[in-house]
Amino acid sequence: MKQIFKYITFTRNEIKVIIFISIILTAGFCIKYVKNYLTRTNQVQYDYSDSDKKFLKYSRNALNAFEKDSFYYKDVSNESDSDLVRSLQNIDDSIQLNSESQQLKGKKEKFLKDKFININTAGKEELIKLPGVGEAMAEKIIYYRETHNGFRKIEDIKKIKGIGKKKFEKLKSYITIE
Repeated sequence: MKQIFKYITFTRNEIKVIIFISIILTAGFCIKYVKNYLTRTNQVQYDYSDSDKKFLKYSRNALNAFEKDSFYYKDVSNESDSDLVRSLQNIDDSIQLNSESQQLKGKKEKFLKDKFININTAGKEELIKLPGVGEAMAEKIIYYRETHNGFRKIEDIKKIKGIGKKKFEKLKSYITIE
């Protein structure tokens, strides 16, 4: 250890710079720690999903009851009541949009039912129709195909970064190399 210190010596100015940098780094870490600690203690994370579901359920029931009362519904003279109806209808519309977006997740699988896409000849638009494949992944597939003279077996698609075992399991029933 003494031999190492013989070869490594610092001038007085170098020692001052090292100490200064150490103080700055230590102060930075302390500030970051205190800032993170304060933001964590002041902000409590709540899960509002259950209360949102209850609200939407009750608002839907209220909207249905309001619409069934045809006399009151036709003769709405109070603007706040009509605003309530509009807002409840907007909430109901957003619920339908959310359920439609969840149904779209399985749309690719329905579209490709009993169909195969040849990954050696398919264009970008065809590859995007595969489940789990977007524009970037389709471009990676095309690039790999062009640089490696095509796929020799469908398992070769796992060599592309971003396609692992799980994604391959989704893809293998929709792809072919023939």
